[in-house]
Amino acid sequence: MHFPTKDKVRAYWRFILIIWRANPGLALVRLILLVAGSFLQPVEVYFFAQFIAAIAAGRSEQAPFLLGVVIVSYALRYLVNEITYSRLGDWLARTSTLAVEGYIYRHLSQLEPGALGRPEIKRSLDFVREDLWRLNRLADTSEWFIRSVLKFAGTLALALAAPFWVMWLVLADALLQAANYWLESRKEIWATTWNSLDGRRLEYTRYLFINAREFRELKLLGAVKVLLDKWSAARDRILVRFKAVAMASLRNRLLLTIIHVAAYAVVIIVFGREAFAGPQALATLYVALNLFSLMGEALNGISGSATRLWSDMEIMAYINQLLNFEPENQGGLDLPKEPLVIVFKNVTYQYPDAREPAIKNLNLTIRENEHLAIVGENGAGKSTLLKLLSGLIRPTKGIITLNGKDLRQYKPGAWRSAFHFMLQDAKLYQDFIKDNLLYGTSSGKSKFGLPLKQSVEISGSNTVITSLPQNYRTFIGDWAAPPGITPHQVSGGQEQRLLISRSLIHGGRILGFDEPTSAMDANAEMKFFENMLSAAGNRGLIFVSHRFSTVRRAKRIMVFHHGHLAEQGTHDELMSLEGKYAELYQQQAKWYV
Repeated sequence: MHFPTKDKVRAYWRFILIIWRANPGLALVRLILLVAGSFLQPVEVYFFAQFIAAIAAGRSEQAPFLLGVVIVSYALRYLVNEITYSRLGDWLARTSTLAVEGYIYRHLSQLEPGALGRPEIKRSLDFVREDLWRLNRLADTSEWFIRSVLKFAGTLALALAAPFWVMWLVLADALLQAANYWLESRKEIWATTWNSLDGRRLEYTRYLFINAREFRELKLLGAVKVLLDKWSAARDRILVRFKAVAMASLRNRLLLTIIHVAAYAVVIIVFGREAFAGPQALATLYVALNLFSLMGEALNGISGSATRLWSDMEIMAYINQLLNFEPENQGGLDLPKEPLVIVFKNVTYQYPDAREPAIKNLNLTIRENEHLAIVGENGAGKSTLLKLLSGLIRPTKGIITLNGKDLRQYKPGAWRSAFHFMLQDAKLYQDFIKDNLLYGTSSGKSKFGLPLKQSVEISGSNTVITSLPQNYRTFIGDWAAPPGITPHQVSGGQEQRLLISRSLIHGGRILGFDEPTSAMDANAEMKFFENMLSAAGNRGLIFVSHRFSTVRRAKRIMVFHHGHLAEQGTHDELMSLEGKYAELYQQQAKWYV
C-alpha cells in the first residue's frame, strides 16, 4: 500500500508537533543552534578571504577588524558545534522517541479490547513493531534537512563573492554528487531485503538461536543443520544483491571523483595564475575552493535527509493510520444496581473468513447469582460465548440484552468491571509477582474483587509464591529483567493459579473462566473449585471446562454442539436425558474405571 503525498506530509507534521510539545524549550534551543551554525562557516570563509586579500595588498589597517570577525565567527561556530553534538542531541532524541511511543500507547489504550486483532490494525502494528526505530531518528533527520537547506542558502550568498562561472561550476559538481547520493539513499537494500523471504529467514534464525525453548526443540529434532543450511543459502543470495549495489556505487563514485578533481583543478589553475596579478584574485581563489566543500555538504545533506525523510514518511503514514482509528466510545448507561440478567436473543456469530458460524441462533438467559458450567467438544462455541459476553466480539446477528436493554448501550468500561473474563490463553506479564497480581486494580483495591490474601488461597497460588526465591518480589519472565534481577519461570499449572488469583483480585459481579484449570492436576483442580464455590457468594460464575468431575458441581450445565445450545440442566437431569452430555461424560469416565 502506498500513501498519497498529502497523507505522508500530514503524518510527518503530526509527529513533529508531538515532539515539539514534549519539550518546547529544548526543541527551540536546537532550532536556534541550527540557524546559527548554518551561516557561521560561510561568514568565516568570506571574512578570512578578505583578510588574505588585505595582507596581500598591504592594507594592515583592515587586518585587525577582519581577523577579529574571523576569530569571533570561528569561536561561535565551534561553540555551536560543541553544544549541537553534545549529549543534548541524545536528550532530544530520547525525548522524541518516548513522546511518540507514549502517544501511540495512549491511543491504543482507548481502542476496544479486540481492536488489535483487526487486519487493518494488525498491519499498522507490524510497522510499529518493526519500524518504530525510524521515528527515533525523526528529529535528527529533520535537523539535518533544515541545517543543509540553511547552509545551502549561506553558501549561495558566499558564492556571490566569486565569478559567476565559478558558482555554476561548483553548483554543477555538487548537484552531481548530491544526485548520486540520492540514488544510493533510495536503494535501502536492507529494508527491501528484510521484507523478502530470505531476509525474514535470517531474522527468524537469529530468533531461534537466542530463545531457549525454540533452541531446545531444534536440538531435540536434530534440525540445526537443516536450519543453518537454509540460513546459509539465504545469506548468499542477499550478499549477491549487496555486492551488485556496492559495485554500481563504486563505479559511479570513481566517475564523479574524476569530474570533481577536474573542476577543482580548473579553479586552482585559473585563479592561481590570476593571484599573481592582484590580491583580490587570491581571496577569490580561497572562496572558490571552500565553495566546493560547503556546496557539496549542503546539497548532499539536502539529498540524503530528504530521501531518508521521504522513506520514513511511508512508515509514518502507516503508523499515523493507526492513530486515526476511532477510540472506543466510553459513553453509555451505568450498570443497574439490581441483579443482572443477560439474555441472548437469536444470537449468531461467525468469525471473519470462517465457513460456518461458531454460534448459531442462541437463545439463553444468564443471571448474576448463578453458578454455570459450559461443556462441549472442541470448536463447539464455548469460548465464543464468553467472548460475546465480555464484548470482545459482537453478534453477527441477534442481540444481547442486559436487564432488558441492548448490552451495547452500557458503558463498556463499567461492563468489563462487572463481567470479568479470564481468557484461555491468558499470560502473566514480565514483572514482579505482586505487581502481576494487582494489574487491573487501583492501588491494589477493586470494587468487585477479593483481597489479595484470600485470592491466592482460593487459587492455591500461595504455595507457588512461597516456593519462589523472593516470594512476592520474584520477577517472572526473561528478557524484561534488567541486570541485577534474576528472572524466574513458572510451570503451566503454577501460572494458571497465579492468573486465577489475578482474576479474583480484579473481581466482578460475574466471573467467567475459560479452561482455568487445564494445566492443574486433579487434586489442585478439585480444591480450587471447592474454594471458589464457597467464596463466590452472590457472584455469578461461568466455567468452561472439559473435566466432568468438576463440571458436575455446577447448578446449571450448558452443553454446546456445533454452535448450538444442545442441552442444559443439572448433572443428574442431563444424565437422565442420555443425550450429548451423557455421551461426553461416559467417554471421559471410562478412562478412570
